[in-house]
Amino acid sequence: MSFERLEIAASPCPNDVFILSGLIEKKVELPFEITLKLTDIETLNTLALKREYPLIKASFAIYPLICEDYEILSCGSALGFGVGPILISREDFNPKEDEDFTGKRVALPGKYTTANFLYELFFNGKGEKVFLFYHQIIPALLEKRVDLGVLIHEGRFVYKKYGFKLISDLGELWEKKTGAPLPLGGFFIKRELPKEIKKEVLQALRKSLEYAWKHKEEIYPLLKKYSQELDREVIFRHIETYVNKFTFRLEDEALSSLQIFMHLVGLKEDIQKYLWDI
Repeated sequence: MSFERLEIAASPCPNDVFILSGLIEKKVELPFEITLKLTDIETLNTLALKREYPLIKASFAIYPLICEDYEILSCGSALGFGVGPILISREDFNPKEDEDFTGKRVALPGKYTTANFLYELFFNGKGEKVFLFYHQIIPALLEKRVDLGVLIHEGRFVYKKYGFKLISDLGELWEKKTGAPLPLGGFFIKRELPKEIKKEVLQALRKSLEYAWKHKEEIYPLLKKYSQELDREVIFRHIETYVNKFTFRLEDEALSSLQIFMHLVGLKEDIQKYLWDI
């Protein structure tokens, strides 16, 4: 079977670009060409639901909706250890009753995101939800178009400089509830692809990640090119928070946490059934 090109869709956030840097910079050889689309997480989720890309980074919250067509690639996942999306407010806000959210507009980075799932889980979706692209949430708060916001990606590292107040770290709430790290998003690969191709893709992604770890300074311009925040410290803090040994391979506590998460979003079977690894 001839296979000449692999289309990949991922986000422009630092951890995804970091993982893919060896491929982007053509430091990893493949027996086929790749084309890369970088876009926000909710657009990625929509593309995944449409099954438009053979390899795509998307939120774990939508995986039960696409599990018949995609497997979870064992490399490339983002997990939070005591950290995750954060709920912030423009002004002091200490909700104790459901009524406290009355009249509050809450910005979220997409209907299908893990952030929205967690907001439903811990705050029962209170307030008036406003779905925005993740990079639009801070401007919406600054312009007083919303009262609260759930931030992902670089947002968690910069909200203080705008004077916003932290209400809750949803990753911390998750870890208190489950005792496990928080699965945020992963790379999903089409089941229908030949095994040899999936093997090549997984090996290439791991080589790309190894290249990134060894050449952090050399790839900084690439990370900066796509990041919403240009500050070097913010970019590398983001990577250090979400890229770890379980990004290289999903195993042990990472797999256990994914099993817990999938049970909560409606997928009850053994997670190994849905994992592609070699």
